Amino acid sequence: MKVVILDGYVDEPSNFGVPPYISPYPRYVSGAVHDAGHTSEYVTIDQVRAGHGLSGDLLVMISGPIVPGKYLRSLPISDREIVRYASAFEGPRVFGGPLARFRYYDEALVDPFDWVALRDIDTAVYDYLTTGEWTNRDRTMEEWDRWALLGADVVRSHPDFPDPLTVELDTSKGCVRYLNKGCSFCIEPMYGKPKFRPVAGVLREVRRLAELGAVNFRLGGQADFFSYQAIGLGSSATPEINVSAIHELLEGIRTAAPSLKVLHTDNGDPAMMIAHPDEAMAAMRDLVAHATPGTSLSFGLESADPRVTEANNLNIDADGCLEAIRMVNAVGRDRGENGMPRLLPGLNFVAGLDGETKKTFDLNLAFLKRLLADDLWVRRINIRQVRPVRREFEPTGLYREFRRFKEAVRTLIDHEMLQRVIPEGTVLRSVFLEIQDGHVTYGRQIGTYPILVGLPYDMALNRFVDVRVTSHGQRSLTAIEYPLDVNRAPLAAICALPGIGEKRAARIVRARPFDSWPAFAASLDDPAVAQRIAPFLGLAA
Repeated sequence: MKVVILDGYVDEPSNFGVPPYISPYPRYVSGAVHDAGHTSEYVTIDQVRAGHGLSGDLLVMISGPIVPGKYLRSLPISDREIVRYASAFEGPRVFGGPLARFRYYDEALVDPFDWVALRDIDTAVYDYLTTGEWTNRDRTMEEWDRWALLGADVVRSHPDFPDPLTVELDTSKGCVRYLNKGCSFCIEPMYGKPKFRPVAGVLREVRRLAELGAVNFRLGGQADFFSYQAIGLGSSATPEINVSAIHELLEGIRTAAPSLKVLHTDNGDPAMMIAHPDEAMAAMRDLVAHATPGTSLSFGLESADPRVTEANNLNIDADGCLEAIRMVNAVGRDRGENGMPRLLPGLNFVAGLDGETKKTFDLNLAFLKRLLADDLWVRRINIRQVRPVRREFEPTGLYREFRRFKEAVRTLIDHEMLQRVIPEGTVLRSVFLEIQDGHVTYGRQIGTYPILVGLPYDMALNRFVDVRVTSHGQRSLTAIEYPLDVNRAPLAAICALPGIGEKRAARIVRARPFDSWPAFAASLDDPAVAQRIAPFLGLAA
């Protein structure tokens, strides 16, 4: 039997699969299919949109986002596409992934399917192929590790393989705060008591992926970096950090994939850090030593309002989160070889929670202003409305205040923070050029929450370049290729140099070619401007 795996791209709190990422879901399904003695074909929704047909004996559709974000060149599958492609397929059809598991769908969406996998989609497929019966169950630990190995080959079928494809790795499922049901809106406690993959199983998967040619990895399939193999699980909402297990995992990944280019993480629980500060610092030092620069630990503060914190059982208050941010800054803000700080925190805010008032947004903004006043860096500030996945939330009627808060953060906080984290003149290595909009070429480094970089002129796409930052937007950068060959650079690139502008750029173009730095400097009317742009150019002094 041929099983067609349609990857609709997932986006959930602890799993990401929108290109250039590939989530574990299709890999596990492929492993289960092959374990059952059948064959599979992996197809992305982008390939289907481009005309790739879906032909086989069974369709496995992996659903889209639980917490949708903004995407650069790929979009998760839409509800309309789910119905369209499922209805057109001739043969049995099963729907799985986060939308299915957490029943975040209208009944009309699943009408075309023979089965909706309310637990693990890979187990539903395996049981159907081996017994003829559909089931809802979680995979065993042995199946988890076995299918991760058997399905690793899927990465070679992804259009972004081998670069810039980033392989999302699972280390666990569930949240250590399952004891107290966790945050009111979060789906992670719904998995129940956390399950941690053994280090050896993760490393076998990484080794196989590296043998296949994968070079970029992210430990994103986990609710919290610090909770991996936590000691005393079930005795506390903040069990002891297992520093030795984290060290073994990180060091082992570098050994298993000696040619890797990127190793990043995502979520971090500041409450674990505050409860176990020494262990948290040790784990972060290991992370800095073994991960590649630019990695992040995203903190779910959600709200700086103590009333909201209490009403929603949030895991950290504003003071605790501030201290956790200080801890990460103490360890990780040194700049690495790719131009990025080695490790920084991210911050998540959620609006629409119980207890929210107009004052909530004032407290949130005051918290962020405190970060600037104390010169504490954060890599990213994510602000979103709560989504009623776990339960419904009463409307607060504060959408206007939410919009004002978001705009204040973008104008008063983000721009200044970005200037500190990535100052003018910073060289960012290996920026992958992805799309063009007008005469602006956009690219990103590969990794967790990469900064969008715009080069204000046409460049060939789908390649890596080094760039030097010339200016800052609210959440993006303007840069030029580095070093810039001023004798061949387009006028728009020269205009983007700090302090140049159109008139000086035109004068430079008329005066070139230059055979030396003094000759170039002489073409400018201001020695200070010449000195300012000297680091951007490839001319000899």
